[in-house]
Amino acid sequence: VRQCCLRFGFGRFFGSGDFFYQFLSPKMDILIANVEHIEFKIERDLNEQYGALPLPFPGMDKSTAAVCQFFNGRDGMECDKGAACPFRHIRGDRTIVCKHWLRGLCKKGDQCEFLHEYDMTKMPECYFYSRFNACHNKECPFLHIDPESKIKDCPWYDRGFCRHGPHCRHRHVRRILCTNYLAGFCPDGTQCKFMHPRFELPPPPELTRDQMQKRAPTCHYCGELGHKASYCQKMPQEQREAVQRQDEMRYRTMGYMNRPFDAEGHGPPPRGPPKPLEEITCFKCGTKGHYANKCPKGHLAFLSQNPRAQHFGKNL
Repeated sequence: VRQCCLRFGFGRFFGSGDFFYQFLSPKMDILIANVEHIEFKIERDLNEQYGALPLPFPGMDKSTAAVCQFFNGRDGMECDKGAACPFRHIRGDRTIVCKHWLRGLCKKGDQCEFLHEYDMTKMPECYFYSRFNACHNKECPFLHIDPESKIKDCPWYDRGFCRHGPHCRHRHVRRILCTNYLAGFCPDGTQCKFMHPRFELPPPPELTRDQMQKRAPTCHYCGELGHKASYCQKMPQEQREAVQRQDEMRYRTMGYMNRPFDAEGHGPPPRGPPKPLEEITCFKCGTKGHYANKCPKGHLAFLSQNPRAQHFGKNL
């Protein structure tokens, strides 16, 4: 239409704004259809894990596999395929990421007690920051936890008194006690701005493996602490001697030397006082009064006129 108007001399109607052309030109409306109710077949297959073949044998590496849709450790949902499922089974009780899985070296698979999922909020603690309070890796993926935040409040100080005073390894925080709670009831509950003391005794700390090894032995015959069953005085003499022979044979088969123990099994008896230096004979020069490692004649001590030293020199 524009070309016809220009050919027949009607070009004046088409100014700078192209007034007629704006009405004559066609327009396209953008229509967006609602596809929320449409579900494709591939989506159903992915949700139902259609075509997923079971593992040829359990225990294979599934670190690069997707998460199983039919397994939920928190709700108690179990997967029908069990250990043969090719997808990962994530449990909700695992709160720390497995450091071996991050490097692709974890061999436990779904049986690992740590989390096989890359989550920055659940990464393990950085060893260098926790040990040296400094980490020079600018891209360190592990958590840097402030040592002050790991100090727990002293339960004895919260009860009213701590015998360690300022040398206590726990934190002593001064708080104002709630008078309503001391009277018997506080209407604010956990939202109270004052301290609600706890008067029960704190539980004993859990012993580590090294502390368990340092504990006194327990007798398997009488159940008392401080001695072993092979040295228990409540055991009959014949039975005790038989147990001692069995222990001796077991130590010999394991390559250990038979160490003398006392009647209570606490270890070898203490050594006597050392010999005086005047009675010590040097095996290098043959004279008395010093040890061989402190011999004043050095490595040529066997050349001494002492006949015993000459005998040692011939053997050398």
